[in-house]
Order: sequence, then C-alpha cells, then structure tokens
Amino acid sequence: MVKDRKWVIVLALTAALLSGCGEKPTETVYQHLEAAVELEAPFEEQQEPLQAAEVKENELFEDIIALGISDMEKITELADEALASIDSRLAMIETEKESIERSYAEFELIKPVQDEMEDEQLSSLLEELIVAMDNRYEHYQKLYEAYVTAAKEDEALFTMLKQEDLTMEELQAQIDGVNASYEVVAKEKEQFNQYTDEYNEKKRLFYETADLEVRFE
Repeated sequence: MVKDRKWVIVLALTAALLSGCGEKPTETVYQHLEAAVELEAPFEEQQEPLQAAEVKENELFEDIIALGISDMEKITELADEALASIDSRLAMIETEKESIERSYAEFELIKPVQDEMEDEQLSSLLEELIVAMDNRYEHYQKLYEAYVTAAKEDEALFTMLKQEDLTMEELQAQIDGVNASYEVVAKEKEQFNQYTDEYNEKKRLFYETADLEVRFE
C-alpha cells in the first residue's frame, strides 16, 4: 500500500559506542532498529505488484463497461480475471501485514532497554521514538482494515457485473460504495505516512545523538 523508507548505514558505530560499557544499551537499540528494517522488506516488496494489480483491475472495469451487455461471455471472462487479481491483492496484503507485525515485534524489544539508558537525552529521544512507532503501527492496522474492506467492495462490484439482470441503479450504488471505501483508505494512508515520517525523523535524531552517521533514503 505505502512504501516505507529505509535507513542506510554509512559509517559503523563509533569506537565508543561499540566498546564503551555505558553505551551498551544504545548499541542494543541500534541492532533491534536495523533488524526491524530488514523485517519490513516483504512489506516494501508488495508495493509495486499491488499498484500494478489495481491499475489492471481499473482497466478491466473500463473494458467491461465499454462492452455494455452485448457480450456477457466476454464480460464474465474479464470479471473473473479481475476477481483473480483481487484475490492476489488480498494475499499480498496479508504478506504485507505479517511483515509489519514481525518488524513491530522486533522493535518492541527496545522498550525494556530504555530503563537501562543512563544518558537522559538519549532516553528521552528513545521515548519519543517508541511513541512514534506505536502510533505508526496503530494506524497501519487501521489502513489494513480499510484496504481489505475496499478490496471486498471491489469483489462485490465485479461479481455484480456478471449478472445479466443488473440495473444501472444497482451498479451505481456499488460503484459509490467502492469509491467511499477507497476514500477511507486514502485517509488512513495519509495518517500512516505522517507517522512514518515522524518515526523516521525521531530515528534520525536518535542516531545523530548516539554519534552514528546515517544517510536517509
């Protein structure tokens, strides 16, 4: 749905960070944060095929509408192709969700470390980072639910298009339902993006304060 951003490590941890006994909690946080990034790789990999499937389904819908009711056999063929695509999208969304949840579970391992951090500034930054990620995860769940609902509305639409006795009123009502569901998706996606940006900024500040140079992509 929404491609997240990655942190690319440019320089290794400073010698003090690696060897200093008092900095061990910071090193632990770093390791969990980077492991969480890797666990989101499947999430990122779903974005391009998801978008391609959505575009294809829109094209199939337009093709069906252009046919009118003149060729129900062709309409059924195109509708079935769209329904197969929606099934594929739903499977990709589940892969995406599993990736986000594994990443978040890894991220949560930093929470106990906050109590071990002696540096007050780093502890405060870590608290802000945790809040940002918690908000991001919460809104991903809302985005996931909205997207699945919208995909189910798409399924209902293409199933309906195979009905020979379909009326224009019924079709328009379902189209309105689809459009409304994707408006919710767009709203939740915007919120998720905002919290992702906030999380990335908090992470950047934490890394800078911990003397770790990074490049943000």
